[in-house]
Amino acid sequence: MLQNIIRALAGVAAIGLATALGGCDASNISFNGKKGVPLNELDLNGPAPSVIALLGPDNVRVTRGDKLAITVDGEGADKLRFALSEGQLGIARDDWKLGQSANPATVNVTLPVLSEVVLAGSGNLTADQMAGQEAKIVVAGSGTVEARSIDTQKLKVDVVGSGKLRAAGKTREMKMTVAGSGDAEMDGLNVDEAKVDVAGSGNARFASNGNVKASIMGSGEVRVFGRATCKVSAMGSGKLVCENGVTPASNASEDASEQ
Repeated sequence: MLQNIIRALAGVAAIGLATALGGCDASNISFNGKKGVPLNELDLNGPAPSVIALLGPDNVRVTRGDKLAITVDGEGADKLRFALSEGQLGIARDDWKLGQSANPATVNVTLPVLSEVVLAGSGNLTADQMAGQEAKIVVAGSGTVEARSIDTQKLKVDVVGSGKLRAAGKTREMKMTVAGSGDAEMDGLNVDEAKVDVAGSGNARFASNGNVKASIMGSGEVRVFGRATCKVSAMGSGKLVCENGVTPASNASEDASEQ
């Protein structure tokens, strides 16, 4: 489980957000070594990104379209900075620090395919679709990600902190880590095979008729809707609830699972 938590944090650092998470302001942040610029200075030529990373308190709405387009509305729009690099779009606020409140702006992004989102801070990111062979969602901080329609073979989910993920759709294989007090509310997501790690008081919910393995440390809960076969290893009061499914006895914590 520890390795998965480290991997989740590394996913945030990999796009250049580690400095901000350490308390520095976003003006010092670069995405893949590229410093953010105002929207009117951003070069939109070249391939459209499939990855979006949001740092700060702002709102991002992503819709599917034929080509890349970005618009900004609301107070503080002139403070936003953008970077395009290696298939990733980074969005940050010039004068924002972790934990600082601000009136959010709204960024509207249109692109052909979205396969990965990373949210760090208190902002909100909504995507109408996520697709591709593999998809990834990282929520780090207190913000919310809403992925309304996921259609992918493999899905990785990392919820680190007190943030929230809402998701629906389908995937063949899911690996998920919840570390902290965050929630993954994915009642409308159907998963064939799932491996879930929970550390802390966070919760996760999704649907499955396949196989689900959960490792829980703390008071968190994993709830599975459907006829899945569930196996759990738990330390603490956390539990795996496999509704209408089968939960074989676990050597690690038999009383921490329910049918």
